[in-house]
Amino acid sequence: FRPFSQTNSKAFTAKTSCVRRRYREFVWLRRQLQKNAGLVPVPELPGKSAFFVGSSDEFIERRRQGLQHFLER
Repeated sequence: FRPFSQTNSKAFTAKTSCVRRRYREFVWLRRQLQKNAGLVPVPELPGKSAFFVGSSDEFIERRRQGLQHFLER
């Protein structure tokens, strides 16, 4: 998955950047957020189902959309 981030900080020359991240890094991020969130609910991650019905491209796109939604929330 390649999330995009945008900034208006003068410290960065590129205003938009893209990084590659693995699902397990999102799991780690969610755990860290849960530790520090207090009473603020942390959104769920999309599932990591080995039993998805459909094509692998469909599954990857659904997961990508779910991870993007997680980041935006």
